[in-house]
Amino acid sequence: MQLYTISDTYINYLRQKIPKVYSNKENHRNHTRKYLGPILLNENYSYYIPLSSPKKSDYQYAGGKMIVKKSIVPIVRMYERNSDKEKELKGTLRISEMIPVPSKELELYDLNHEKSFEYKNLIFSELRYIRKNQESIIKKAHTMYQQKITNNTSASYIQSSLDFKFLETLHDQFLNYHSH
Repeated sequence: MQLYTISDTYINYLRQKIPKVYSNKENHRNHTRKYLGPILLNENYSYYIPLSSPKKSDYQYAGGKMIVKKSIVPIVRMYERNSDKEKELKGTLRISEMIPVPSKELELYDLNHEKSFEYKNLIFSELRYIRKNQESIIKKAHTMYQQKITNNTSASYIQSSLDFKFLETLHDQFLNYHSH
């Protein structure tokens, strides 16, 4: 699995129909959104999982201090342990927000062109976590996908995840429209 950027054309196309699709942050941040992939969930589509910065909701109080919550199927919390053996949250993988992407709309993210030393270190930390936990991430993605497409509402997070079947339809429409 690698990190990619996805074309603004494709992201904006999806966001017209599903505003909840994560934006690329192209006009809001110094760094555009990265996606992890490909995750092969079926024979026709390669899915990519958006990376996200830590949020307050990624922490909880325990023992009088803030600690990183455990990862769950829709959200993988990427962390490193500091010198005190405490988890330092680096970022999250938003599995519930993964999207199918045509290969022509992908660009491999080149860390060597990153100018910010701090940001480069952050990405290295996230990549170390991803490589160490790749099987677990793929398993969570498959679980999330199966639960959503079968409308398995036993997990409450299914209601708020993106509609993968509708995304696949939009993926195909985009390809048909942009292949002419």
